[in-house]
Amino acid sequence: MDTIPPFLKDKLHGRTRADENPLAYALVRQALSGAASELPLSERLAAAFDLIVASKFYQYVEPEEWLWCGHFGKDFYPILNVCPGCVLANRFVHTKGHKPGSGQIGPTTALAFREIVAAYFDLTEKTDCFVCNASEPIDLAVVDTREQVLFIAEVKAAPLFTPPLVRPHTTHSMQTQRTMPLNHSLGVARGLHNAEVSLFIPSLDGPVEIPIDTGAVDCGVSLDRSLSDTVTRDPAIAADFFRTWSAMWRAYCVKDSSNLLYWFCGACGRPKNPGEGWPREANGRLKGSISDGKTSVGIDRTDDIKKATFQALKLGVENRQKDSSPWRLLIGLASNLHAARHYDSYLQPYEDIVWGWANTTEEAQNIFNLFDGIVSFTRSHMRDEWFLNTIDWHGTSDA
Repeated sequence: MDTIPPFLKDKLHGRTRADENPLAYALVRQALSGAASELPLSERLAAAFDLIVASKFYQYVEPEEWLWCGHFGKDFYPILNVCPGCVLANRFVHTKGHKPGSGQIGPTTALAFREIVAAYFDLTEKTDCFVCNASEPIDLAVVDTREQVLFIAEVKAAPLFTPPLVRPHTTHSMQTQRTMPLNHSLGVARGLHNAEVSLFIPSLDGPVEIPIDTGAVDCGVSLDRSLSDTVTRDPAIAADFFRTWSAMWRAYCVKDSSNLLYWFCGACGRPKNPGEGWPREANGRLKGSISDGKTSVGIDRTDDIKKATFQALKLGVENRQKDSSPWRLLIGLASNLHAARHYDSYLQPYEDIVWGWANTTEEAQNIFNLFDGIVSFTRSHMRDEWFLNTIDWHGTSDA
């Protein structure tokens, strides 16, 4: 670290330890050890990201506006705007979801990405590589002390699937405040501090609930430790989650709305005919969605792609002309998921662009990649061989 150029060293902050998040370490270890081995490792890591993000989103759970589903007999705290239990019965009941604010999503997802990469480096014995947080506009810094490479990146990430919270319903579990269509109601959850709460994982063979330690919800701390203990005790939990996540990812990529798991994905929109459980305008038009484009997954939101592209250029403008020797500086983007729907129009035409400063002299100009690497778990575009040996969870790449 002492040899890192001062203009970059001053921007690097806390090093993300491999064991800093026990859930990230446990899930990456299980992914590497062969859990759901029929799936690509890249998808298993992407699925692990979603579970880690969920554990952080639920650090603070409000007691208001829990949803009781009379069909399922449970109380839900969903992120999306639909009853999770009813979706599996091809029934759509609109509710107000609990999507975290944008000020929470960015830092949370960037941290989860750093934690997974740190665990991955440790578990694959890349002992010369470590991950750091950094000053804006740098969200991620990877330091390779052996190759003397610094990769700095803007992180734009968002989960594909955030499991809803679920708990048993009793006559005392909720104070009903509003009756809703199709045997549902909203109310205030009672006794969250000592309730049996789980993560609800949908499956076409029947939902699965991942238990959270009693008292872990509504105490202002991440659920990382509790969920780490759970998935370590029963490795089948992670494997089953990876498989469910993979089915959702495939449905998302092709917009397969006939697959009921699709309606648990970010940016899934709304069914054409959701039925009587869905609100309408005064003129009869349907209103609202289960999840709109603002909750697009990974880096698949067009606004995020535009902002991230500018940020990568900004990182270059601010740092490319400075002397980084003996280190080599790489710049790019990072996300949990590639732009599955918008890649062809919004990233592919720009990912191989090079640029430089205009000069009236005859001196040869330094030309730089706009992106040395666009890194995600599911697909990466790499314009430098360093990525092939470091970000190697793909097996093969499009470099």
